[in-house]
Amino acid sequence: MTTTATGASTGAKKLLGGVLFVLVSVAVVAGVGLYLHSASADPQPPLFATAMGMTDTPQGKMNTASIELSVFADSASSNNIQNANGSHPGFVTYGPSTHLVLPAHSLIKMKIYGYDGGEKLNNPYFARVVGTVDGTMMLNGKSVTGLTDAQVQHTFTLHGLPTSSQDPLFLNVPLMIQSEEAMTKFDESGTLPTPNVMEFSFYTKGPGEYVWNCEYPCGDGTYAKFGAAMSKYGFMSGKVTVK
Repeated sequence: MTTTATGASTGAKKLLGGVLFVLVSVAVVAGVGLYLHSASADPQPPLFATAMGMTDTPQGKMNTASIELSVFADSASSNNIQNANGSHPGFVTYGPSTHLVLPAHSLIKMKIYGYDGGEKLNNPYFARVVGTVDGTMMLNGKSVTGLTDAQVQHTFTLHGLPTSSQDPLFLNVPLMIQSEEAMTKFDESGTLPTPNVMEFSFYTKGPGEYVWNCEYPCGDGTYAKFGAAMSKYGFMSGKVTVK
């Protein structure tokens, strides 16, 4: 059978089209891979808990470590260097980092300094202290089991799915709101208010990777106030590595 020039040209075009389709597909897959890699990359250096030796606990003598965080009304005034120097100076943020590294099988003593105001939780469950050693926290030196849903500025809520190789871990600590007067002075002068101090302890089990986030709707007006800083990793959410 004789192949015409037109037929050969059509075949070549089809072949070229197929090659281009494959190349474009590969480029798209590679681009998606690079995007997902950059999106999943940790934007902040880890914050390691400080070893404190051994402590007698209800679970026996345990390795003990401490760690401190703060939460700020805007990242420009925070101790989170990455966020303070970033493109979202008005975003509320935790600091100095949102990636915490804790020792496994340990008693963790945690302290959070709260500098922000607030309104009202849309789920009162997150006003309760859950998962601490005795179900309480120290709020400015006073033991409490929770706050009202109108007293919360933010929460530190730690969780993760248990698997065959990872123990369950859940913690919720509400942070006491700053007064309107304190926040007014902050707005006018830029001076941070005296922080409310939340102290609590909890146990880690085996190694694992967990996430934490704030359950107070402190974003902008989108997604029921769960947009902006709430939806951007590394401001009001992060991860916890137990190892």
